[in-house]
Amino acid sequence: MKKKLLVLGESYMNLQMKTNPQQKEVKTTYGSHYSFRPYGAGAATAISAAKLAGNCVFCTKIGNDTNGERLKKYYKSCGMDMSFVSTVKKAQTGMSVTLYNDITSGHTYITKGANLSFTKSDIDDAFSSYPDMFIIPQDNLLSEEADIPKVVVSEDKADLGEAPTEMIDISALNAEFGETSEEKDFSDTIVFSGTYVSKVAEKKIAANNSDDIAENLALYAAKVASEKNVDMLLHYNKYTSKLPLEKIDGIKILVISDEMLYEVSGIYPNSIDKTLRAIIPFSSKIKSKYYIVQQGNDSVFIYDGKYYDIVTLPAPLKSKAHQESPRMHGTFIGALASRFLETRDIIDASKFACVASILTRSKFGCLDHIPSQREIEEFTAEQ
Repeated sequence: MKKKLLVLGESYMNLQMKTNPQQKEVKTTYGSHYSFRPYGAGAATAISAAKLAGNCVFCTKIGNDTNGERLKKYYKSCGMDMSFVSTVKKAQTGMSVTLYNDITSGHTYITKGANLSFTKSDIDDAFSSYPDMFIIPQDNLLSEEADIPKVVVSEDKADLGEAPTEMIDISALNAEFGETSEEKDFSDTIVFSGTYVSKVAEKKIAANNSDDIAENLALYAAKVASEKNVDMLLHYNKYTSKLPLEKIDGIKILVISDEMLYEVSGIYPNSIDKTLRAIIPFSSKIKSKYYIVQQGNDSVFIYDGKYYDIVTLPAPLKSKAHQESPRMHGTFIGALASRFLETRDIIDASKFACVASILTRSKFGCLDHIPSQREIEEFTAEQ
């Protein structure tokens, strides 16, 4: 039987619209095209793992609406296990709107919707699937209380469609860390919190003095995985870095970008010597079997606490990616996890993940163009 991967994370429907600032008339700006796509670090990871022939269980929350149904249909078409994709009756599906004028710049607006309703019970239920590996949540489940304003609750589900919003600009936070989440392909994000939310979501927000806050939910999930002796994969990003990672036992693979490693070490890892000087102190604080440093768009540095190895993609493959497109963190994580579960070979899995990521970035639309496992293996063999 195939080894099972458990992913826990947020789900959004994303509207991407290309606009042209030069075609602006007073308060109206015209654009050329738009599209709808799934969004969220957890969703991107689960989709990638499932499309690459991984046995992936995705635990997420969606609303009782058209967007939720569309996401469920898409997730199922990718081949993922839908047992823990649950619908919150009185909530909208998380929604994000991205306005951009080129691939590298734009604004994303987010309303969390049903993503506000995760509980510890959901986590316990998800682990009843008996996973062989668990990916520590890559986004801020439930949302952090400091980032989300207080809300007023409506009993009337009809009110949800016309909810006024409050707005928080967290672009400064993104700039501080110098890294975006997997699906946030753009430079700035503005988070909306609806004035009207469901009773379920309201109860979770009101529990800000309990253990059911964003950081603790991710930590709770990691503790459950540790107690059940489930291997964990950690993507060290602006959300997971807030967790007391030094207290978590059972991390098998830790993935960190060169930018993020620079943030925590003050050393930019653009050579073997600098990478070792940056990762060794880091590894002494957070214990993991393997440390994967993503260097640029086409290579990874692998360290196991004693030895290191480097995987660099061949030139013909590097040229396939649009260099201006963002890194596909979710695709890399999903591919790495699914391949490692199959081969238990960290070098092979890292190479596989690199190829999957860069081939996905070869066309705009990203998740729509994730290659199959066979395509990756054939392309790698040719090179």
